[in-house]
Amino acid sequence: MKRNRVPSTSEDSDNGSNSTSWSQHSNSKHMKQNGKRPSEVFRTDLITAMKLHDSYQLNPEDYYELADPWRQEWEKGVQVPVSPDSIPQCTVRTVAEKSPAPLFIRPKKLIRSSESSMLGYVGIQTLADGMCRYDLNEEDVAWMQIANEEFSKMGMQLLDELTMERVMEKFEHRCYDNMSHAMETEKGLGIEYDEDVVCDVCQSPDGEDGNEMVFCDKCNICVHQACYGILKVPEGSWLCRTCALGIFPKCHLCPKKGGAMKPTRSGTKWVHVSCALWIPEVRMHEPSVTLDMYTESGHIKRSLTKQ
Repeated sequence: MKRNRVPSTSEDSDNGSNSTSWSQHSNSKHMKQNGKRPSEVFRTDLITAMKLHDSYQLNPEDYYELADPWRQEWEKGVQVPVSPDSIPQCTVRTVAEKSPAPLFIRPKKLIRSSESSMLGYVGIQTLADGMCRYDLNEEDVAWMQIANEEFSKMGMQLLDELTMERVMEKFEHRCYDNMSHAMETEKGLGIEYDEDVVCDVCQSPDGEDGNEMVFCDKCNICVHQACYGILKVPEGSWLCRTCALGIFPKCHLCPKKGGAMKPTRSGTKWVHVSCALWIPEVRMHEPSVTLDMYTESGHIKRSLTKQ
């Protein structure tokens, strides 16, 4: 092994000296002063035996050249033990394994199985079909208790939890089948495909260019653009004024709830658009744009406000 760096003190042996050199750690020197033998030393003779002088004539493939001048830790030597007696010896002893604590065993009287007692192979699908997937919650149990009270008064058989779970599971399966059937047929197309739907304001079922029929995606009311003051049909979803605000106000002119409604100028009262069209005392504010209403409450008949 050849080096390509500034000579160090460990290269003294490269000049023909093959004597073994020992370099002890600082802790070992401290142990010598205390009269104790060191437990380990750093041997540098092994490194010396690997080094060659720069004047040696060798082929390039016969040696390795160390060109890294930053890593000189390899010259410190090899750490070897010198006092095997000072090495700590491990002491072990055999310990008997503790027997595991007995697990809780559920009494057989608390175990109930709905499977067949006959032995034999049963498929996984058969077991899955025979297992009830519905679990009663607190609300279901409360309803079942009320129903059992009525059944006891009528002299009928009481309803147990297992039967209740089976019934609820059948209901869920039936509901899923009905929903799937409705989605595959015309029933699942939505109210916009219903030919009998009419405008909530003018009660007309027909639409035309520039006056399309628009449906609210939340309450499903249908209105014409001109009847509700919609300047442009939105490309995505559309909500009426009440659904957009998330409120369900009461009409100030009639007792009917729901439907196409608009607020008064103050915004505190709501009126059906159809009510405003048929009551002369109610006028529209800019009817061709927004159909924002305001009422002349002093001129509306008292009989209308009492309804």
